[in-house]
Amino acid sequence: MKLKNIAYKLQKALCLKGRYIKINQTQIYSEEKQRMLTKYILKEKMFDEDSGKYKDFTLLETFRMIDVVNYFIEILNGGG
Repeated sequence: MKLKNIAYKLQKALCLKGRYIKINQTQIYSEEKQRMLTKYILKEKMFDEDSGKYKDFTLLETFRMIDVVNYFIEILNGGG
């Protein structure tokens, strides 16, 4: 099974527990590697007490899908 599929299954498990974390993707050109890289950004909508509104907070930014999977596993195991 691909890491992306595992990440989406873990994301669904988090949704069932009431944590709605979005996986955003953006592409960045790397001069060093001479190719496009995909950057994964995890965001969750939370209440900001300073403004009194709901805002998207960035939880993680990474170029590796395994980091996303590990982060979701950590949350499901009671961390984060």
